Amino acid sequence: MKWTEELASFAAERKFEDLPPEVVQQVKLTVLDTLGCGLGGYTLAAEEVSWILSLIKNQGCSGPSTVFCDGFKTSSAYAALANGTMIHTVDFDDTHVGSVGHLGSSLVATAFAMGEQLKSRGTDVITAFTLGFEVAARVGRSVMPTHYNFWHPTATVGLIGSAVAGAKLLGLDAERMELVIGHAADQTGGLRYCIDSGDFSKSLHPGFAAMKGVLLSLVVSMGATGPKGILEYPTGFCNAYSAEPKLEPLTADLGKDYEVMQDTTKAYPAIQCAQAPVQATLSVMRKHNLRAEDIEQIDIRRADFPAAATKNQGCNYSPATPLAAHLSIPFCVGLAAYEGRVGLDQFTHDKLKSPRIKEVMSKIKITPDPKINTEYPNARTAVFVDVKVKGGRAYSESVIHAKGEPDNRMTPDEVRDKFRGLASNTFDHGRVEVIIEAIRDLEKVEDFSKTTHILVK
Repeated sequence: MKWTEELASFAAERKFEDLPPEVVQQVKLTVLDTLGCGLGGYTLAAEEVSWILSLIKNQGCSGPSTVFCDGFKTSSAYAALANGTMIHTVDFDDTHVGSVGHLGSSLVATAFAMGEQLKSRGTDVITAFTLGFEVAARVGRSVMPTHYNFWHPTATVGLIGSAVAGAKLLGLDAERMELVIGHAADQTGGLRYCIDSGDFSKSLHPGFAAMKGVLLSLVVSMGATGPKGILEYPTGFCNAYSAEPKLEPLTADLGKDYEVMQDTTKAYPAIQCAQAPVQATLSVMRKHNLRAEDIEQIDIRRADFPAAATKNQGCNYSPATPLAAHLSIPFCVGLAAYEGRVGLDQFTHDKLKSPRIKEVMSKIKITPDPKINTEYPNARTAVFVDVKVKGGRAYSESVIHAKGEPDNRMTPDEVRDKFRGLASNTFDHGRVEVIIEAIRDLEKVEDFSKTTHILVK
């Protein structure tokens, strides 16, 4: 079967009018949430953001596309690089659990940069995002879980999705869409070292995915040839990037179910596998009016995700940087137990050094439990948390589907409130509400280049 060809044809031929209303609604909420991470990251991760902005400014390249917040104009490729990186600095953006990828970061960066350059309609931007997400998520499913042993899907399949989004905005036909997928699969990279270390390479992954997606879609639009059938080829993407590739997810129920409906919006600024432990710990502490000094031990039993690389994922007991702390279940649960909340402002070097938070972290035990997988096969991040306190008492809480997951979605109002909390670090209340309204009515936009000014300070 020609898997790549079929997937490319779907992406090239599907129109905005074909998208169900609930998919359009979910895309707009995901775009808003993703933008919030970028607008908040501009201020909250100012040092990291300055590195990428300085790099791009020093290239001396002017162009039609806007860099968020700072507002300087550059090429669509450089704007995508800057914005994709900015979005992922605070690690609060969406997670598609089936591919273990933060797909919104690179897709928003690509769609906004190219949409502005091409003066696209809002419906075009929504469609490009939807189909880029669809292809990226399906390719991710086809190579998981062993893909995650070495690779960071945000970078790998994120590039493929970004290239598809760019090609869709350019109006490329099915044959050229397949070439774009081929080039993107050929150019992909991004190791999962960053998950363990929490270094800046993690933030760069969606930025470079977005930049390459822009460039590859453009070069094919200019007539470049390239590889076909790359996903199923014996030495192609799926076989090269997975020990156990499964090609069926590439096209199963294509057009019936949309992968963006399986996306997760994070309730806490932490790695996805920390969402349920944090939620359960906060619930126990509040419900029973516990204090951190009461705790003798916190036992976390979690679903055993079947990939060697994830056996100890999130189990960093000594994070060295704020980004590493976002990726540490012990640190995030320690915050929840000691301070009663988990917010972006708490991920600081001072908190990392706090002896009281470290003391709570030392009492946390994390154990994979295959029985959870058996009982809840569709709940990959489910946890059971037992908090043992002095005097022998113990309190338990389970979270099968963390807040924000498809089976426990945030309401539209909750997503907007999250956006307000993030964006208000950089913009005043009036501007924040203008952006919310603009994304709510995104399908009404006739010229996207006349919209992006609202994202500038």
